[in-house]
Amino acid sequence: MKNLCKYIPIGIISIILVFGAPSALAFSGYGSGTSSNHPYFITTCSQLQEINNDLTGYYVLASNIDCTGFAFSHLANSTPFSGTLDGKNHTIKNLVIDSTGLFYLTSGATIKNINIIGGSTPSWGYGGSFVARATNTIMTNLHSSMTISENAGAYKGGIVGSMSGTSRVAASSFSGNISGAAYTGGIVGAMWDNTTSVTDSFTTGTLHPYGAYNGLIVGGFFAGTISNVYTSGTIDNGVTTNIGGIIGDSQASLSNSFSAANFSGTTSDNGAVTAYNVSGTYSNVYYDKYITNTANMCNFGAVCTGTAVNVGNSNPTYFMNNSTNGPFNAWDFNNIWQTTASYPTLRNIALFNDQAGIPNNGDANNDGIQDSYQANVTTVTNITTGAYTVLQSSCTLNRFVIADVEASGSSSDANFDYPAGGISFEIYCAPGTTATITEYFYGSFEASKLVMRNWDGANTYTTIPGATLSNITIAGQPVLKVVYQVTDGGALDYLQLADGIIDMISGPGISTVNAPKTGFGNLLANTNQLTIAEYTLAGISILWLAYVNRKYLKK
Repeated sequence: MKNLCKYIPIGIISIILVFGAPSALAFSGYGSGTSSNHPYFITTCSQLQEINNDLTGYYVLASNIDCTGFAFSHLANSTPFSGTLDGKNHTIKNLVIDSTGLFYLTSGATIKNINIIGGSTPSWGYGGSFVARATNTIMTNLHSSMTISENAGAYKGGIVGSMSGTSRVAASSFSGNISGAAYTGGIVGAMWDNTTSVTDSFTTGTLHPYGAYNGLIVGGFFAGTISNVYTSGTIDNGVTTNIGGIIGDSQASLSNSFSAANFSGTTSDNGAVTAYNVSGTYSNVYYDKYITNTANMCNFGAVCTGTAVNVGNSNPTYFMNNSTNGPFNAWDFNNIWQTTASYPTLRNIALFNDQAGIPNNGDANNDGIQDSYQANVTTVTNITTGAYTVLQSSCTLNRFVIADVEASGSSSDANFDYPAGGISFEIYCAPGTTATITEYFYGSFEASKLVMRNWDGANTYTTIPGATLSNITIAGQPVLKVVYQVTDGGALDYLQLADGIIDMISGPGISTVNAPKTGFGNLLANTNQLTIAEYTLAGISILWLAYVNRKYLKK
């Protein structure tokens, strides 16, 4: 945040997507792939495939991605991925992978903040939605409803197949279907080292075991720690036995967890929590005796102890809508978990949902594509009007700010009022590009009485030449549509540098002799104090920033 402190006016909602400079030939999109400030920015499924061109790069998703019809080949087949893939709370939909999962090998990598909806991958051994074989890899806030198919093959997991070194999974979930032979798990297939861990995760999906020692969280729990997890999914085991509600083969420590796994096949010779307890230890572990319908918490091996609840269906809601019963007394319900009418869920899952109420079923610019699946379209609640405003660019959108301009000050735009507020934005194009900007302001505005005004960041306001304003209707709602062009390095570009980055501040103004002095300049405050409350909605970071100067967002 060091370089962000100078440029944002008081009282804004800022939707920030960080882009790098145009990349080398290895990547077709924007970015240099060097860090979180200059990443490769992925906007399509084909660009997701291009991760193979630089397995050490830093990648982020600029929007949701629909991979329908794209024949995706798994990444990092022989050389491990050692970079970062940050989904920025975006979704990859209908990803069909040739085999193993998104990555086959990772080492020293970070994969985070991604939701995979639907899609499938066959795996004949070592497979997972995200990684087949992970070494020293951090995996957080990952969610999948993918189908991981093929009955044969061991070491498959809903998130990752095999973990070694310091690999860990946190704040993740699996709600898809996974099939496999021995050591298949709903989250992880196998954990090999004491420094591996699974925390704050759950499975609601279906496990189809075709061999022993499978579990709805981990199949082969050979080392490491598992804590603060639960299962409420289904084990469709047919006549297969020696399956565990949480763990297949346990040789390490499970704590603060519960099982409400539903065995839909034979219920004999299975464990409510663990199938084969070789040398596992258990602390603050619970299971729903009625739902699991198994003879013991651990099927065979060393004796294990835990707490059985809902015996004889006496308390079917013990784990539901509750944050105080064991094992919840050890969970963080302020920051990580939240209660629901059913079992608890992770707070981070809501961050992948589109903002509720976006007009036209999420397609507020009415181009036939949901706004959240377009990297150059952003829709946000306008704090001036309370309705929605859309910014669409012919280039890649980096930053979009809705500013509240209803105040007075020495640098206000005299004799102009701004009934829809103003927009500050930054886009990336090739140097010298002339970009087309289209803005949609939901609400009742008379286009014939408005002009688009530009503020240079100091005291000068000008009317944008060639801007067209018209009144249209989208999904039965009145909308002011504005279209104009801006050239990188031209008069409207804030720094007037042909550097591939266009910055400007604009808004529809109405001229009236009696108008109060309103504008953008009056929002500046000469202070370095920055107050931020960060949220994320529909995969976009939303920051509330106060008492700062707009120049903070300049590079």
